[in-house]
Amino acid sequence: MFDRLLRTPRLVLLVFGILCFAAVGTATLLGIAFHLEVCSMCWFQRLSFLLAGCGFLLAAAWPRGQIATRRIAELGMLLGVASAARQTYLMTHLDQASGSCGAGLFYYLKMGNYEAFFRAGMAGGLDCAENQQAILGLALPEWSLIAFIVLIAAYLLWSFSKKRKA
Repeated sequence: MFDRLLRTPRLVLLVFGILCFAAVGTATLLGIAFHLEVCSMCWFQRLSFLLAGCGFLLAAAWPRGQIATRRIAELGMLLGVASAARQTYLMTHLDQASGSCGAGLFYYLKMGNYEAFFRAGMAGGLDCAENQQAILGLALPEWSLIAFIVLIAAYLLWSFSKKRKA
């Protein structure tokens, strides 16, 4: 039965989309429960999960546009894993972190400064590297990195197994 479900691409893409939105919901709930301040890189990772989730849900709902919408989901996953890996690196190498993340992602979006938006989300700063509270031994960016890696691995396994059976 499980094998039959995996052969239904729309259902699998729907599950991937739901998992992306669940990751954002979980991060938001943990932030509220543990009184965590959300830095620019954390916002960028959440937006990357949302981009990936929207891509997966669109691919599930619109089979004819699946190639483009799956590429949107893949872009979201790649941006997110890069940002989470960079933040995890900065947390372990505080000497590499310099300055501030800036004015915040939403300020840059409002001003239309997309270069600064991506710089704050991908490069980060000292604000994003320190004062990270551990939840079950890992900081939230590390959990985010694990979630992105697991999601990418599951997506790749599903994609390649689907092509092999075809």
